[in-house]
Amino acid sequence: MNVQIMNAILQNISTLITDYPNYRDNALPEEIGSIQLRGVWVVFGGTVLLAVAFGALLARVTLRPARQTLHYQKLFISNVAHELRTPLSTIKTSTEVALLDESQPSSLRNTLLEIVGELDRISEIINNLLSLNTFTRPERMQFENTDLGPLIETVVARHQTLARERGVEMVIKMDNYRVVWGNATALEQVVTNLLRNAIGYTPKGSNGVVSISVRPDYRGSVEISVSDTGIGIAQEDLFHILEPFYRADTSRVRNIKTGGSGLGLTIVNEIVRVHHGRINIQSAKRKGTTVSVFLPAGAPSGSNGSGVPASADRSEVSIDFSKGRSIANN
Repeated sequence: MNVQIMNAILQNISTLITDYPNYRDNALPEEIGSIQLRGVWVVFGGTVLLAVAFGALLARVTLRPARQTLHYQKLFISNVAHELRTPLSTIKTSTEVALLDESQPSSLRNTLLEIVGELDRISEIINNLLSLNTFTRPERMQFENTDLGPLIETVVARHQTLARERGVEMVIKMDNYRVVWGNATALEQVVTNLLRNAIGYTPKGSNGVVSISVRPDYRGSVEISVSDTGIGIAQEDLFHILEPFYRADTSRVRNIKTGGSGLGLTIVNEIVRVHHGRINIQSAKRKGTTVSVFLPAGAPSGSNGSGVPASADRSEVSIDFSKGRSIANN
């Protein structure tokens, strides 16, 4: 900067000597001021670049232990879950063999049935932990055009027994276009978790209805909607139900199946995030809940769809992963 100022002074002196009548008195101060201003901007820009570079380096160094901890935590969960599967399977098989003896007292049979039920619950927790560990690493997932029709029919057929036990009717409504770009195994997990929640939180013997619908959305996606006539979700719980292990308080509601692990919707959230989709949850207490998942269409669709309308007495939360952001509404 000093060199530039000296050159400007010498040049102005030369102009003053050779062309005095046309020389402006304030020419030199203006030029010096311009040189100083450019210098300030250069210094400022360099300082900003250094700060950004230092911040990125500091963040990388600081977050490295956290990333390593998370990696080892996932590895630990995976190893423990796999190790627990074998003894649990052995216990369950032995218990089911014991149940084949019909001469056992009813009290003993009831105890054995409770053991089998708890073993199933533990197995569900283990499977959810393994699923969460897998679906948070999208690089391991293969995407392709997936027809949701057969996938949903398979999941519904698998839950017919549970629905009959609870007196819940399941209704399927599917549009002709139902192809999405995604991972079939992961999407089956989404439908399974949503359907199981809908059935479980519909009171037993209440003639409840669970509806599963698939239709194209006007924004170039396909909507999977699971609606129930269950107990609904309180507004204070609605913004937390996607958190791991969070479970709403249902102690005051009878005939509700609350044996879940609290990971079902967390897994749904992670899978939808990996698929760059959207989740919309609408609920009203004692009226039911509707969970809508919007996934990228597998091929162009000319049909227009509309989302589930929200009424004035319903609470709603929306999570949008399509553009790398989350939006929550009430």
